[in-house]
Amino acid sequence: METIEGFFARYTGYLSDGDIDGLAEIYNYPALAVSPRGCMAVTDPHQTRDFFTQGQDFYRSRGIESVRAKDIVTEIEVGGIWVGHLVLENLDDAGEPVGTERNAYQVVVDMEGRRRIAVTTPLDGI
Repeated sequence: METIEGFFARYTGYLSDGDIDGLAEIYNYPALAVSPRGCMAVTDPHQTRDFFTQGQDFYRSRGIESVRAKDIVTEIEVGGIWVGHLVLENLDDAGEPVGTERNAYQVVVDMEGRRRIAVTTPLDGI
């Protein structure tokens, strides 16, 4: 099975490449997005595609060209469920840091043995 570090490297690769279909495939459905504004059920890959399409425009307009995962902390991993948090480091076109985002995740293993994001929570104020 893919390591959690490998999983988040793949996830941030999709983010960096603007691979909207890859991002839609990396989520479990239904999934849950939890933020200070409330909880939103994500029941369809189209919701994920729309969210990340808008996000690409937002990040590119701020000079963010890629993302890497760092400081990955596993709180617990048991029975096909990983719970933890990490830092997503935003990089400019020269690969220099231009900001970070802290997020918590619950990642599940599906019936085919693939990791998928089931719950995502931004930990920085919105």
